Amino acid sequence: MNESELGPSYALLGLQPGCTVDDLERAFMKKNFALIKGANEDARQRLRAAHDAIAAHLKAKIEAERAATPRVPGSVPPPARPTGLLVPPKIDPLARDPNEIAVFSFDNWKVNVLAPPLVVALAWLVNLSPLGFFLKGFHVWVHEFGHATAAWLTGRRALPLPIGWTNIEPPYSPTVYFGILVLLGGLFVAGWKERKVWPMVIAVVLAPLQYYLTWRLPEHDQRFWWTFCGVGGEFYLSAFFMACFFVQLPEKFRWGACRYLLLFLGASCFLNIYLYWRDVYHGLEDIPMGSLVNGEDDAGGDMNVLMNSYHWTHGRIRLVYHYLGNGCLVGLAVVYAAFVFRLNRVADWVVAKFASGEAERS
Repeated sequence: MNESELGPSYALLGLQPGCTVDDLERAFMKKNFALIKGANEDARQRLRAAHDAIAAHLKAKIEAERAATPRVPGSVPPPARPTGLLVPPKIDPLARDPNEIAVFSFDNWKVNVLAPPLVVALAWLVNLSPLGFFLKGFHVWVHEFGHATAAWLTGRRALPLPIGWTNIEPPYSPTVYFGILVLLGGLFVAGWKERKVWPMVIAVVLAPLQYYLTWRLPEHDQRFWWTFCGVGGEFYLSAFFMACFFVQLPEKFRWGACRYLLLFLGASCFLNIYLYWRDVYHGLEDIPMGSLVNGEDDAGGDMNVLMNSYHWTHGRIRLVYHYLGNGCLVGLAVVYAAFVFRLNRVADWVVAKFASGEAERS
C-alpha cells in the first residue's frame, strides 16, 4: 500500500505523509482516548484500522531502508522500534500542544507570572466588598475540611459539614485508610503514564504521611491533630489550593480551567485567615473561643480543647498559628518563583526521559 492509498487513513488520524512512528502512536492515543469518552465503537474500529494500515506501511518502509543500508562486517543491526501500543512512545516533556488555549497552558510564562497575582488581587477585593459575605460559607467549609483531612489521614471516618461541624468517628476504619491509599496509588500511576511529575510527588509525600499518622502516632496525639487542623487546615488547605494552580494534573481532571476557580477560592480563604491571625498575634483581635454551632461558651471549641486538654497558652496559640501562616506564605512564594523561572521543567524532563528509557528497554 502506497502513500496515496493511505490518504484517508492519514486524514482520519490528522497526520501527513512522512510522519514518524512516534507521531502515529501519539495521534492514535489522543484520538482514541477522545472516542473512548464518547463510547463511539464504530469510529474506534475505523481509527484502529487506519492506525494498523499506516503502522504496517511505516514498518515496511523502515525494514526496506534497513535492508538497503550497507552493513559493516561484524556490526549488529539496531533493534526495530515497536509499533504497537504496549510500549508508550517518546514524549518531549517541553513540547506544548499548538491547539492549547494560552490561559489554560501550564508552561506559559506570561500566565504563570501574571495570573496568580491578578486572581489573588481579585479575591482580596471581593473579600473587602459586600460580595465577600457569599464566601464565608466556603471559609467555614475549609475549616471543617481541615478537621476532616486530619481524621482521614489517621484512618477515621469524618464528614465535614458547611454549618461549622465535622463528625469524626473515633474507631479506626480500614475502608478509609486503604481507600485513600488506593486513590494515591491511582494518582501516582496516572501521573506516570502521562509523564506528569507533580501528581506523583503528591502521592509519594502523602502515602508515608498517612502511614505514620495512622500506625505510628498515639491516639491522644491523633486527637490533637484533629483539633489543631481546623484553623490549621484553613492555612494549609487554602495554600495547597493556590499552589495547585501550577500543578499539571492528568488529562481526565480537565484541570486547565478549573484551577482558576480553585486559585480564587483558595486565595480568598488564605487572605481571610492570614489577616485575621496576624491581628490576633498583634493583639488587635481576640483568640476565637467556643464554636460556630454552640457559641463562645462551648468548651468543645478548638481553642478551648487546645488549652484545656493539651495545656496550650494564649501566647503559644498566637505564635504557632502566626508561624504557620508565615510558613505557608513563604511556601507559596517558593512555588511561584519555581514555576515563574521554569525550574519545574527540570523535574518534568527527568521523569519523561527516564520513562522513555524504560519503554525502550522493555
